[in-house]
Order: sequence, then structure tokens, then C-alpha cells
Amino acid sequence: MELNVYISYLKTLELSTTTSFSNEQNLEDLLFKIQPSIYFYSGVEKTYGDKPRNLYTDVASLNGLSNSNLLKNNIEIVAINCNNLNSTIDLSVFSSFTKLKYIYILSNISITDQDITKMIVNYDERFNIFYKVVKGE
Repeated sequence: MELNVYISYLKTLELSTTTSFSNEQNLEDLLFKIQPSIYFYSGVEKTYGDKPRNLYTDVASLNGLSNSNLLKNNIEIVAINCNNLNSTIDLSVFSSFTKLKYIYILSNISITDQDITKMIVNYDERFNIFYKVVKGE
């Protein structure tokens, strides 16, 4: 789903529940507030803050995640830059991320739900996948 559609979906779901925890608010915090984070590009890891909750990477760096010593235990969202419709995103590289809930795909080219579906390999239902097209000005 596109990011705004997914957030609207979460809001609608939460209107019908009475829980005090808000998945929608948690997701918005992860996306829009400063969080302890890891940036992993081309095998180089930079960690900012304690107990990072966000991981930023790109499609080309995904295979290197398996061989890294990242602090994976608290990561809740992975933001993946993807600017090639022929890319493959293998979700099995995230199997050891115990708290991971969200896969957020960012692209500077037009991309659709169907394009994302074609890219995903080893789908895991515990991950919520959404995307956003971010075009430069």
C-alpha cells in the first residue's frame, strides 16, 4: 500500500477498537519523529543513539545485512531506497529482526502496488509493507 493509504487504513481500524496502544501513532512516530537509527549503505554501518528503532538502507545493501553486526533487537521499521523496478527485495534478510513490523520502500521513480509485489521475495506476513514515491523538485 502507498504510505498515506496505509496510515488511513490503520486509523480506520483503530476507530473500531478500544486499546490504548495506537499502531498508527507508533508508525507516525517512527516515520516523522527523530529516533535512534542505523544507516547501512554499501556495507558501512552508522548508528545514532541507543537502542535504534529505525534502519535506513538501499536495495543494493540488503545482502550485506546478513553479515553485519547490526543492533537488530529493537529495529521496528526498515526504510529501503529502491529506484529500479527490476530490483528484488528478499525479506528473509530480516528474519533475525525480532521486533521488525514495517518495511517502508522509498522510490524516486513512479512505482505501484503491483511493482512492489513483484519485487518481494520470501514474503513474511509479520511485516507490513508500504511505499512512497518521493520525487525531487
